[in-house]
Formats: sequence, C-alpha cells, structure tokens
Amino acid sequence: MNLPSFIKNNLLLKVTSANTIVVFIRMVFSVITQKALAILIGAEGIALVGNLKNVISFLEQFSILGTSNGIIKYIAEFKEDKTQLNNLFSTTFVFATLASIVSFLILFFASETLNELIFGLNNDYVFIFKVLAFIMPFMALNAILYALLNGLSAYKLYTKLTLLTIIISTVLIVYFTLKFNVKGSLLAISLIPIIQFLTYIILFRNSYRPYINLKSISFNLSFKSKLLSYSFMMIVVIFFINVTDVAIRNLIEKEVGIADAGYWTAMTSISKTYMQFSAAVFPLYILPRYSKITNTIDFRNEVLKIYKMLLPFIVVGMLLVFFLRDLIIQLLYTDEFLSIGSFFKWQLLGDLVKFIAIVISYQFLAKKQIGYFIFTELLSVLLFYAFSEYFIGLYGTEGIVIAHLVRYIIYFIVVLYILRNNFFGMIKVL
Repeated sequence: MNLPSFIKNNLLLKVTSANTIVVFIRMVFSVITQKALAILIGAEGIALVGNLKNVISFLEQFSILGTSNGIIKYIAEFKEDKTQLNNLFSTTFVFATLASIVSFLILFFASETLNELIFGLNNDYVFIFKVLAFIMPFMALNAILYALLNGLSAYKLYTKLTLLTIIISTVLIVYFTLKFNVKGSLLAISLIPIIQFLTYIILFRNSYRPYINLKSISFNLSFKSKLLSYSFMMIVVIFFINVTDVAIRNLIEKEVGIADAGYWTAMTSISKTYMQFSAAVFPLYILPRYSKITNTIDFRNEVLKIYKMLLPFIVVGMLLVFFLRDLIIQLLYTDEFLSIGSFFKWQLLGDLVKFIAIVISYQFLAKKQIGYFIFTELLSVLLFYAFSEYFIGLYGTEGIVIAHLVRYIIYFIVVLYILRNNFFGMIKVL
C-alpha cells in the first residue's frame, strides 16, 4: 500500500487528523479555563456554568429551528446547484429570523422565571437571559455557516475557525471570571457566539460567498417541508437532553449537595473534551457519507471502515485517560475534585458504548427516519434520568455515571435491533 497516497485520498483519516489538532489545542486551553474556574468559583460555580451551557446548547439548535443536520445534508447534495442552494439558504434565513424573534420574547420577558428554573431561587442571574436574548441572531448565523462548513466537508477551515474561537474564548472567560467571579464566567460564556461570528467573518468571508448569495436571499420557503422534518426531531431531542442534564444536577444537589453537582459537571466536561476527538467526524464525514449511500452492503462496509479506523485510537486514548485520571484531575481542577477519580471507569465505558452506537444510529438522521431517531434519543435520556434516580440512592453521585453506562448499553441494543436488516440478510435499497 502507498501510505502517503492512502492518507491523501482518505477523507475520514484527513478529518480525524485535523480534528486531533483541534482537540489537542482545545485540551491545552481547557486546562487553563477549567483550572481558573475551579480555583476562582469552585465546584458550586462549575455546576451553575454547566446549567448555562445546557441552555446555550439548546438555543444554538433552536436558533435555526433545529435544522442543522438537514442543512448539512442538502448542502452536501446540492453544493453544485446554485439555484437549490439559494432556495435552501433563503428558507434557512426565514427560520433563523422566526427563531430569533420567538427566543428574544421568551428570554427577555421571562428572564426572572428562567433564572429560577436554571439557577435556583437563591441566585440572581436574570441579566444573563437578557444578554442571550440579543445574542440569538449571532447563534443563528453561526449555525448556518457551521452547517455550510460541514456540508462542504471543509475540515481545514473548520480547524482554523475552531482554534481561533477556543483561544479568544479562553482569554475572555479567565479575564471575566477574575474580574467578576461567577457572574463574569456566565457572561463570558454567553458572549462566545459573538466571538464565533467574528471569526467566521474574518476567516470564512471569501469561502462562503460562492454558496450564499445574500442579494438573492428572499422570503422563500421551498425547503420548508424537507427541513422541518429535521426541525421537530432535533428540537425535541436537544430540549430533553439539556433539560435532563439540568434535572440531574438538581437531583444531585437535593440528594447529595451542590458541590457534588459540580463534581459531576467536571466529569462530563472531561468526557466532552476527550470525546471531541471523534465528534467532528459525525457532521463532517459520517452524515454526508451516509446520505449518499443507497444500499445495505455499502452501509455495512462504511460502518466497518469507521470502526476499523477509529476504534483502536479511541480505546487506546480512553485507557490513557483512565490510567492518568488523577493527574488529569489535578491538572484541570484542584484537590477538591479528586473524588471524581472513581467516576472515570463508568464514564469511559459509557462513552465507548455511546460512540459505537452513534456511528450506527446516525443512519436515522441521514435517511430522515424521524420516528426512530426521536424514539431512541428520548429513550436514552429517560433511561438516564430513571437510572440516575435509582443508582444515586445506592452509590451517591457515582450512581449517575453508572446510569450513563447502563442507558447506553440499552440504547445500543435497541438501535442494533431497529437496524438489524441493514446488517443482516440480503442486500436492500436504502
């Protein structure tokens, strides 16, 4: 085999390699951010930051009515068809405008109620929701440009944009936290969408113009039906995922204490960091690739290819994380957080099963199998909360990460059963 030629022509390997650079840099700056937060605001502050990140995660999807995966799919399909792209982006901008107006009204005028639900009666961060009300249009524009990057599989540009955003965001979070404590942390995180937008404008302005003609954007809803099928499933799923995370923090606070809610948030932050090694592969490679596959034999081969190429790296990486867990905790946080060392084995095993399952379940998104997607995702979050309620009584906060593993084992079994005909039997058209 000609290795240089193999690497050059393998998009999956190129995307993974580029993402490895991003994750490495993200990890370096994550050390700075997490350490600053751990020292300056402690476990309780980190729990509040976790709740805000859940709110923003939902708003980012809602900013384009949950259509990001649909936009990626149709950009990949029609990237050579200027007329269809113009219709697609016209519909998307209409959705973004509608979402921004609705979000502004709720975030601004219901800010006190939202503060009580997200941060509790004893905390007054009403201003954060009013800030987010004005940030929503930037989230929408970011989501559209991000979808364009993914639809074009522009992994090199994605790497540059992500790195610049990480660096500037880290500086902003550390500075604001030093200056204003928890309020500063929350405000800095709320302002990150503006930083992302500015990086897109600076680095991406020449690349998006051949695809988005702003002069031709009109009140055109020709892609409404195609995108709304993605909209409903993503909004429902993302809403329940983030509500469940907030509910579990509240559960931990009630059953154990708010500091432990911060410890669990710290564990999930570490998990999200190492899972970033594979995260970009899903929108940049797997979704566009699955969208083009038309029969079960090609699907089987593609899944096998992804597992062969990525699983060995993921397993080795997770083993390293497990054996270096105490060092990682001390590097990222303070000695106060050393108790989460016992969480790692459950979290890592759960994340491994999650990756194996999601590689297969992305077929639901690619083929717009809305019912299956919503059913499996809601099953996952409901199982997570139910098992958390059960295991926290037996094992304390460690029970939450045990619940994480158990729910993904069941999720994987269910997904495999639903897609059994894609893996076994005669070749079928997809």
